[in-house]
Amino acid sequence: MNATIITIGDEILIGQIVDTNSVSIAKHLNNIGITVAQKLSIGDAKDVIVESLTKAMTTTDVVIVTGGLGPTKDDITKYTLAQMFDSELEYNATEGEHIRALLERRGIPFTELNRGQAMLPKCCTVLHNAHGTAPGMWFDTPRGGALVSLPGVPFEMEHLMADEVIPRLKERYKLSSIVHSTLITRGIPESLLAERIEGWEDALPEWLHLAYLPAPNVVRLRLSAYDVEGEATEAEITAEFDTLHTIIGDNIVGYEG
Repeated sequence: MNATIITIGDEILIGQIVDTNSVSIAKHLNNIGITVAQKLSIGDAKDVIVESLTKAMTTTDVVIVTGGLGPTKDDITKYTLAQMFDSELEYNATEGEHIRALLERRGIPFTELNRGQAMLPKCCTVLHNAHGTAPGMWFDTPRGGALVSLPGVPFEMEHLMADEVIPRLKERYKLSSIVHSTLITRGIPESLLAERIEGWEDALPEWLHLAYLPAPNVVRLRLSAYDVEGEATEAEITAEFDTLHTIIGDNIVGYEG
């Protein structure tokens, strides 16, 4: 199963903020066995949102969207999604009372703009945002997948992914594991390292994928496996790294994770 992550907001495109949401979402999805096929950042423009989400729904199983759920006029994600799924908005009293109570605790008046955040598409499953005023939304897609819209505020998105999205994905779909393991080398350039371990690399099973990750003074070697049984695969990767120790043991300084 694969996924597309889309972050919405002009502030991302002009470099005003750094997109940390897609990094966190990718880690969550990988941890339950969903491969991220692509990540995309787009602006707050209706036609761009429609085009990007439509394409993502036809090419990947799960689409996770963040941003554009605030109370102001530049936040258009919810209204665009309602039109895309041919759904009217209706007031969700439970979310409305939550928003009112949350704002009162912060000493902020409950305005019509805030009330509008509880207006949600009838066709979606509402994902309760216990830490903010913008509920998440889950839409079932025509090809049997899911499109999930989450607020752009990182700590709100993080709680919704952990508390609402990941449990639903695990319950709804039969998921295999994705395993990544990284070994760290030092004192040997990437090109020389590749020559030294060429025989080992060529002998790797087809389902294991090796990536070279160079950085100042170190080169990381990551082995990845997709759609596998987790514990058995981890044992196989450990065995492969043990073999690597016999080839470049003096250059291995540790592991990540």
